[in-house]
Amino acid sequence: MTGAAPATEVLRVTTALADLSRLYPWLEGAAARLGLPYPLVQKMQVVAEEAVMNVAMHAYAPGSGEAIEIRLSAASAVAELAVEDSGPEFNPLMAAEKPRPASLVDAQPGGLGIKLVKRYCQDISYTRQNGHNLLTLRFPFEGPAVPA
Repeated sequence: MTGAAPATEVLRVTTALADLSRLYPWLEGAAARLGLPYPLVQKMQVVAEEAVMNVAMHAYAPGSGEAIEIRLSAASAVAELAVEDSGPEFNPLMAAEKPRPASLVDAQPGGLGIKLVKRYCQDISYTRQNGHNLLTLRFPFEGPAVPA
């Protein structure tokens, strides 16, 4: 990468299932255009799905048609994935993690998304600006680029 401003790839989706299904193909294509290493993209796919689905399932009423914007950029060996929505204020970094169940019988589905996000991405920030939630995830990268 040169010292030029980073290129940014943008995807806007609604909460509709057909729209949400565009996330993986977009992320893979955007990562290839930005020359990101494939192992990094695999981590980003898990994180992006968790972040976007959390917004789709909890920030908006079903079928509301509200938008979620996902941006991907890369510069100086760091990829940045940003997820922005206009739902109610929610800082996932402040949310309590679900306790580990004592047994498989006690386990309840769901509630592990934030834990997964933190496992695959250690540089996470959240801000609330102008009525929008902005979750920013930064990933340092090394290795071969995504196949074009």
